[in-house]
Formats: sequence, C-alpha cells, structure tokens
Amino acid sequence: MKKEIRDNQALNSHMLNFDPVSRKFVLLDSSNSPIDPAAGAKVVLPSVAFNTGAPFENVPGCRILDSGKAEITFFAPKASRVEIAGIGGSMMGRYDMEKIEDGYWKIVLDDVGPGFHYHVYFVDGVQTVNPVLPFGFGASFVMNYFEVPLPDDDFYLLNDVPHGTIHMDIVKSAATGRYRNLWIYTPAGYEKTDKRYPVMHILHGGGENEVGWFWQGKLNYIADNLIAKGEAEEMIIVASAFAAPKELDDGSFVDDGFPEIMINEIIPFVDEHYRTIADRKHRAMSGLSAGGRMARNIAHNFPEAFGNFGQFSSGAGFAAKGVSTVPGGITFDKDGNPAPFDPPAFGDLFSTPEHYNSMFDVTFVGCGIDDPRHQYTEPQVKEFIEKGYNVKYFSYPGYHEWDVWRFCARDFMKEIFKK
Repeated sequence: MKKEIRDNQALNSHMLNFDPVSRKFVLLDSSNSPIDPAAGAKVVLPSVAFNTGAPFENVPGCRILDSGKAEITFFAPKASRVEIAGIGGSMMGRYDMEKIEDGYWKIVLDDVGPGFHYHVYFVDGVQTVNPVLPFGFGASFVMNYFEVPLPDDDFYLLNDVPHGTIHMDIVKSAATGRYRNLWIYTPAGYEKTDKRYPVMHILHGGGENEVGWFWQGKLNYIADNLIAKGEAEEMIIVASAFAAPKELDDGSFVDDGFPEIMINEIIPFVDEHYRTIADRKHRAMSGLSAGGRMARNIAHNFPEAFGNFGQFSSGAGFAAKGVSTVPGGITFDKDGNPAPFDPPAFGDLFSTPEHYNSMFDVTFVGCGIDDPRHQYTEPQVKEFIEKGYNVKYFSYPGYHEWDVWRFCARDFMKEIFKK
C-alpha cells in the first residue's frame, strides 16, 4: 500500500473533524503555543461513560498496514469481550478483538478488503462507538466507519488540485412550512468569474441525509479531480434530503411529496442564488439506492426539467409498461412474500426510442456486481439498450456501499453536459 494513498487526509475526514482525532502534536515551545499541552498525552477521560480510571491515549483507531489490511484498536480496560461487526456487504462478519496491553483491544481484519466500511462495536454485548474513528450518518444512525483505500486509484482522494467550495444553504419550504438544508458545491474559481454553470442534483440513500455525498462519498474531491484533469465539465452540485417532512398536530411527520419540492422550490432557489445555466439540457438528476429511485421518479415525471439522469444501485432499474418484458425488480405483498413488480407508466416518454433519446442526453444506470440488485437491473437495462434507448449500464466490483457509489458518481459526471 502506497504511503501517499494510505495516509491521504480524505480518508480520516468526517463531519465532526477534518483531521484524525488521534493525531499527536509535538510542541516546539509550549510557553507560547495555542495548542493545549495535554494534546496527545495520556489522560483519564472525565465522562461517566469512559471513566474507567485507566489512562487513555489517543492511539489511531484504524491503521492500514503495508499489506493493505486494516488494524483496528479499541480502548476498554475493564471489558471481558470486545467485538467489531460490519453492517453488510464487504464486512459481513462479527469479529472478536484480542486484548493487549494497557486496556487496549486489537484485531487485524484479514478478510476485509478495499472499500468503505460502516461498522459497530460490542463491549460485553453492549453496542457502542469508537471515539478515535470517523463518524458518519448511515443506516439511520451515527456510526463509525474506516476505509481501506483502493491501492491504485486516487480519484476520490484529496489531491493537489484547485478545490471548489461547499456551501450550506437554509431554505424554508412554502409547502411544508419547515426549513431544509442544501449542501451545494461550486467549482474552483466560481467566485472570481461571472461564468454560468450546469447543475447536477444528487440524492443520498435510505437512512442517510444530505451530508453523505460530501463526507462519506467525497464528492467534492471527485469533482475537483475530474475537473482538474479535464475529464468532467465544471458544474454546480446540489445535495438535498429526498423527503418533504410536514409536521402534524400530534408532532408526528408525514412526507408531503418531495418531487414537487424539487421542481417548485429547490430548482428555483438554486437558479436564483447561483449562476446556473437554467435549462433542462444543463441540469441533471441523480441519486443512490432509494435516492436513485426518487431521482428516477422525478426525472421521468418531469423530463421538461432534466435532460440527464443517473441512478446508482437503485434496485428496480427503470421500467415502462408496454416496453419492458424483463422484470426490473421484485416487490412484496402484505405478508412479505415476493410478488410481481408492476412497472409504472410514464405517459408517452417511452413511446419510441427516438422520443426518449430526444428528451435525455444521458441515462446512466450503475450497480455493484456483488449487490443483489445487479442480477435484475442489468438484464432489464440491456433490453432497453437493444431496443434503441440511449441508456448505459455500468457495473463495478463491490456491494451496496459507498465505494461503488463513488465510481458511479465519477463516471456519471464524465458523461453529462458534453453536448
């Protein structure tokens, strides 16, 4: 494993801390240093949860060895058993850690290869987190992750290229009466020009939110690197939560219909506050997993708003009555049994390949080959391709995880806004 890849700053950056939380400072002159002299020293943590009475040193929670394996460390001096468990895909197992010296536990994960790995810890059967590893919001709660970087690819890493800016905008929804959060990337040099840019809208997956594409997906770094190499057009990227929560009188929330929020509120806000090329050919709709299904719903129902569409690991592929004979997925009845998938109807959008192709410059469908969605998405997309629809299917090694979605975003960005 190359040191410059293994130690890249992007791999330890998360929404709470840009640098590794286990970093140590060497003070050249403590008398005038603004850094706390205790940084990096052994301390007894004051919180009740960690008040073990034993000295705790901020050692790295994860080290990537020269072999490319991940070595995980956890501090639990009074525990009798510590386990680490992945939540699926490339880290399916539950592994016992070995107790070493000074209250630490350690394991080298021999069967966990390159990729992004959400995981949890169990200390004597109680689920907890590792305070010296990155945190992300996924699977509907905050959990740790670590990365085993790809050994020969740095397209998602922090490289020495011009960097864009991430803006966080607060927008009040007229439809729901609540505020929503948009994370918006503008390319390097945006502030120094009056140029107008195309816009890629992108949605997260189920159990995640609008920050995921930048902190877990490293989308800003992907964009920086592609633009610097001339492999993608300069563009604005908008990440939003794919729900329209409306509060009821009893304090509960219902989804008031996100597609209309996208069309009537988000797009107009972005076009008003940023220098966009405000037409359908210069606007893309995309998303991963459940967000990809939502992106498909929006793009196919509002083709007058989007001329480019991408869905990543989104299960049912896309379907149209009277066109597709290959099932694009499965659904389940009220008893949980598999049932036929009834594809939606999209008016005349799929009436002929020529008509569909005139509406969408790019239709991109991607999936990991180890994702169970691949086995029914690929055949259906191939049927559309054989019938003349301008659709491209991309498959990648991997599961239903962030490393696959990074590949999808990279290749989708290479395709769009070229015409």
